Amino acid sequence: MDRYIPPYVSPNEDYWQALLGQGPVSTGQTQIVWEWTEASPIADAIWDEARALQQAHTILELVIDDFNRGGVMAHWKGIECFVPASHLIDYPFPADLDAREVCFSRYVGRQLRLCIIEVEPQRNRILLSERQVTECELVAPEWPGWLSAGRVCEGTVTSVRPFGAFVDIGPLEGMVHISEISWGRVRHPRDFLEPGQNVRVKILNVDPEHQRVGLSIKRLNSNPWSSVESHLKPGDVLLGEVVSVERFGVFLELRDGLEGLLHISELESAFLPPRIYQVGQKVPVRILEIMPDEHRIALGLVDAGVIHAAA
Repeated sequence: MDRYIPPYVSPNEDYWQALLGQGPVSTGQTQIVWEWTEASPIADAIWDEARALQQAHTILELVIDDFNRGGVMAHWKGIECFVPASHLIDYPFPADLDAREVCFSRYVGRQLRLCIIEVEPQRNRILLSERQVTECELVAPEWPGWLSAGRVCEGTVTSVRPFGAFVDIGPLEGMVHISEISWGRVRHPRDFLEPGQNVRVKILNVDPEHQRVGLSIKRLNSNPWSSVESHLKPGDVLLGEVVSVERFGVFLELRDGLEGLLHISELESAFLPPRIYQVGQKVPVRILEIMPDEHRIALGLVDAGVIHAAA
């Protein structure tokens, strides 16, 4: 008699929840005692990498190290990955629990070629498929001809991280490193960008093999340090806005992208500790020295009698 093999139907979310909530297969002979422990936090950068691998249809080769009633499990960069039984090539498996345990146990220690079908950081899980590997291999990564270094395009910010921001530019996501956001000081990318924001970016470099694109926002504007000496000179008095207060002094923005340092030695001479200043405060200062190659401007305090000159 021929065995009937049901057609593949993608299980819904209730199905996944039921499977993931079950523990190892039990024969009923031994009572399993569950002991829950707090999982180590997974860095945001790793979840971003997993999404990039899914988008690029990258095939992973992972060793199966465990199983439960619903399928087999492996690990990738500290994240538990689950392969549902319906996504294994040998599906379907026997309904009898003992027989299923024998089938799944044969996978332990085997290396499988798998592709990512779901990335869910909020549930600390990645779902994989062995069945869809062939389909993933047939999908050619989209890499349009216009995607090249030097091109300017528009995109949408998808996420903001301490090290930069990811921007969706159509066929894939590129990254704007924190150093490429502004010519001025960037304490955290979230001070300049937020998810959902539309931005213009310049493509710095492309890596088709790893599906990576480096982007810049600041390079859409000229480098203010290259022409600083044409509109600022030592002795100039002007208003600066406090952008950062450090133990060694106070940084003030003088022009767009140009900052100067009011060193603590200048403050101590006037018996003014840095802590009296607040971010956003306007302070009249005098330019003492300009060092364009080092992106530095040394500042000094202005005498009360000439404060009006900074207006």
